[in-house]
Amino acid sequence: MQRLQEAEAIRLGLTDSKAARRPIRVIQFGEGNFLRAFVDWIVQQLNDKGLFGGNVAVVQPLEYGRVQALEDQDRLYTVILEGLKDGRPVRSHELVDSIGRTVNPYRDWEGYLALADDPETQIIISNTTEAGIAVDDADTVATQPPVGYPAKLAHLLKRRFDKSLPGFLIVPCELIAENGLALHRALIEVATRFGWGQDFIDWLDRENTFVCTLVDRIVPGYPRDDAEELWGKLGYEDRNMVKAEPFLLWVVAGDQAAQRKVEELIPARKAGIDLVTCDAVQPYRERKVYLLNGPHTTMAQVARLAGFRTVGEVMADKTMRSFITREMEEEIIPVQSLPREELENFAAAVRERFDNPFIRHSLDSIGLNSVSKFVARLLPLINANAEQGRGLPKRIVLALSCLLWIYGGRTGDAVRIQDDPEVIDTFRRAADRDDYARRVLSATSLWGHDLTRIEGLVDAVRSDLNRIADEGVQPLIDRLA
Repeated sequence: MQRLQEAEAIRLGLTDSKAARRPIRVIQFGEGNFLRAFVDWIVQQLNDKGLFGGNVAVVQPLEYGRVQALEDQDRLYTVILEGLKDGRPVRSHELVDSIGRTVNPYRDWEGYLALADDPETQIIISNTTEAGIAVDDADTVATQPPVGYPAKLAHLLKRRFDKSLPGFLIVPCELIAENGLALHRALIEVATRFGWGQDFIDWLDRENTFVCTLVDRIVPGYPRDDAEELWGKLGYEDRNMVKAEPFLLWVVAGDQAAQRKVEELIPARKAGIDLVTCDAVQPYRERKVYLLNGPHTTMAQVARLAGFRTVGEVMADKTMRSFITREMEEEIIPVQSLPREELENFAAAVRERFDNPFIRHSLDSIGLNSVSKFVARLLPLINANAEQGRGLPKRIVLALSCLLWIYGGRTGDAVRIQDDPEVIDTFRRAADRDDYARRVLSATSLWGHDLTRIEGLVDAVRSDLNRIADEGVQPLIDRLA
């Protein structure tokens, strides 16, 4: 079977020779599965519909990356969508031919800087991991290339400034709060450290548009287990293909001028793609964290203790499905700030994503570092329900109780625990003494504050633990489903 390359793709009618000659309109820091199945897939949709007319230049952000693997296939690869949409199974594939260039700054620093010279290039996008927005202390103005992403980007922007060219729309996709503001602060820090002067900083602020974002699409990545079977169906060998779910959401926040610029340069909505422009990402971030990640964390405690192994198994069980649905409807949606109808629609879409028959999402995987996940995803919901006079959310409290049961070592090897050894040790020390629930809930090192101050929480958790000891967790699930 022939390896996927431009000549093969043209022969198969998957692309034409004009695709590679589109101008570079986007510089993208990151060549991993997510960006290729999210941003580059979106660019492909826009190009296919005649709404963009441009390609992406992909920059390898780390010394060891995969731009050479992309070059080996003439920057072509396949995105395979598998999942449910409107209740119907979706299985589709599409060739992406919208990466026009790749650059490894560790091998070609000048070639990297030259990306700034093209006035047709107007957008910068990044996903260099959450740590990538941090300024690296090792970076100096003479370091080529710098270690940190902000310093790499600062050099590119300085080149643009020196050429007296317009700035960029800068769209970070790192999964941290207020990522655009964080990147802007990091660039100012780099510019100041490098001694580039106030005129450059003024240009940075005046000529460039920074936005904050939230990205949402499950991307399982390269389908290693069934790669050869897929090659047979595609008719070519593709070592860079990537699987993703059909669902996609891109929230981009900024002032009114920034929103207009995003809609002008990335006309995704005209292509039927769910790109939301707004004043603030936070309500959408909370919606995702609490309605998608929150139930995941509940499953990782309650459902694992009941013997379930995957998200799909949970949703296929009538009782567990009802339990999770009621958690969403009665304990999460009422304490969120977005309109209820919008939240209910999102919750229904999340349940459809949970139902995806093509993705085996392990609860053990979701259960990794459960304590920090509980703090971020579910603890704020306990606080919000209590503060709003709604009482304790019983299903979320049960998830907390199951976490204490599991981390206290009461399941043996039946439920896998993967967490910081100090965190596990805190639970185990408390489990060996009287009033386990109170001791653990008062540990501010675990939760950030003393949970025993939440009225009724200690008694509720203590009661759950006693019932789990007497009956197991299933009767508790049954009562709350």
